[in-house]
Amino acid sequence: MALTPEQKELAKHRFERAETTLNEAIDEVSRRNFRLAVNRAYYSVFYAMRAFLATVNKDSSKHSGVMSLFNQHFIKTGIVSEISFKSIQALMDLRHEGDYQDFAKITEEEAKGAVETAKIVITMLKETFEKIKES
Repeated sequence: MALTPEQKELAKHRFERAETTLNEAIDEVSRRNFRLAVNRAYYSVFYAMRAFLATVNKDSSKHSGVMSLFNQHFIKTGIVSEISFKSIQALMDLRHEGDYQDFAKITEEEAKGAVETAKIVITMLKETFEKIKES
């Protein structure tokens, strides 16, 4: 897959945003702000998914749209593993619970797990992106 300079630049920008947001998640865990840590962990992965979508000139203004396009172009094609997608869905569900359920309580364990999941997924996505970029 040959990427244009514009696709590479947009993907790079979105990966940088993903990493910055992941660092925010890590900071929020240390501040014991677990709900916000989960939110930032999810968004870090969301930005990484959008980085991938830049490589196929796709995007969506909706989270469900980004998930659907990512699934269609990268999971179903075998470029990204199904296990990663299940992790991303779990992260999205936890973020949704923390952001939208009135009495949701996000535990330290859940927040740390979300950050760890985000780290693993972003690392894997970056490694996969490097392979795509070179081909």
